[in-house]
Amino acid sequence: MNLKFAKDGKTVIFKIIKMTIMSQKELIFSPKNWSRIATLWQRLQQSFRLMVGVPDYATYVEHMKKNHPDLEAMDEKTFHRYCVDARYPSASGGLKKCPC
Repeated sequence: MNLKFAKDGKTVIFKIIKMTIMSQKELIFSPKNWSRIATLWQRLQQSFRLMVGVPDYATYVEHMKKNHPDLEAMDEKTFHRYCVDARYPSASGGLKKCPC
């Protein structure tokens, strides 16, 4: 391995990334790609919420409309409170398990 490249490798990588972004700037920031970026962002948010154990509210609403049209869906704040309480039950005599 070339010592000079190893020393300046970080700089080279940043230059490559910068050149790639600059060459693709018109594609990334094009209005026709905004919906794809928004969809990607929503899916990333959903993935991170699922990683920490918080179900997706939009999926819940769709499920309620499809499978239980006679019932009214919870509002978002109540839904998230219900999910936290279901995961970490603290009612009826204190905390039952560690929330770690």
